[in-house]
Amino acid sequence: QKQLLVRQVLDLEANEAAGYNSEINEEDCEANEPAVPWHVTFREQRQQIIELWDVCFVPIIHRTQFYLLFKGDPADQIYMEVELRRLTWLQQHLAENGNASPAPGADEPTVSISSSLRALRREREFLA
Repeated sequence: QKQLLVRQVLDLEANEAAGYNSEINEEDCEANEPAVPWHVTFREQRQQIIELWDVCFVPIIHRTQFYLLFKGDPADQIYMEVELRRLTWLQQHLAENGNASPAPGADEPTVSISSSLRALRREREFLA
């Protein structure tokens, strides 16, 4: 998650350095798109998140906390977007690397499908 946040900040800085003004671009996009009510967007994003949780073998504890915490309040929008981006990145990472073993001397543990699945099974056994 930290790496994702760092990447996003670096991308924003690179865009600003290149003369790209995200505020103007966002305003142009918003003017062209029809306004979708937040509750509709929330339901769609929540459904996508739930599907990605299964694909990425996200721990049950995280799913429960997230589901109970965010009920569709407009203030939840940023958290929904961040979770969706995090899960999309994780899905891409798992698709690219699959069950790749960690690089020798790597500082961070490598997330793999098998490690995520093992952790989820252990959690289910513990909660059963």
